[in-house]
Amino acid sequence: MLKQTLLALACTGALVTGAALADTDTHPHLAGIKACDAPRMPEDGHVKLLIKVSATGAVEDVQVEQSSGNESSDQRAAKCAAGYTWTPASHNGVAVAGVVHFSFNFDTRISDLPDGPRKAFHVLERDADTRCRRLYPIDPRTDLGSQPITLVAVARLKDGEIQTKVMQSAGERADAAAVKCVTKLVAEHDDLPAEFARTIAVDWSHKRR
Repeated sequence: MLKQTLLALACTGALVTGAALADTDTHPHLAGIKACDAPRMPEDGHVKLLIKVSATGAVEDVQVEQSSGNESSDQRAAKCAAGYTWTPASHNGVAVAGVVHFSFNFDTRISDLPDGPRKAFHVLERDADTRCRRLYPIDPRTDLGSQPITLVAVARLKDGEIQTKVMQSAGERADAAAVKCVTKLVAEHDDLPAEFARTIAVDWSHKRR
């Protein structure tokens, strides 16, 4: 059985300004992820990062707050996080620099898999990007929060059970739809590994296809 059944790809943020948050203020948000040379899963499973995001959404600095115990894995995780797309924090409606505390958990590494499962993961990620909005339609005007991407950590256990957890919210209805969609897609893909853990992004901003 997997040492950790679910990824904890989670983030919490704080404005660099240090001012108390008003109702209209936001933290930096993860807006998009991309393939990268992610580390293999070590025994403790994750590294905690502190990421500074500029007012334009650019990553200015990544520091390791809590090591995974493997320096090489820490640096590769930091490089991955630096390459992600971020939405900047805002203060009174104006974009500002901010910092985000980001826990990067090491999931199934696609490049280490045989051709069949590797292709299956690529198809799963493509389907989440192209089918979820068609299978579980939401109204972007009312069902989305401040950012349009739901991140779903999904794990399939040895007995076939599929577990999910929302790691980044796009709004309550969008998150519920994403969980249903990812669960359905994983169940449909018989050629995925019998046991795995991975984070899947559902981007609700894409046009329905």
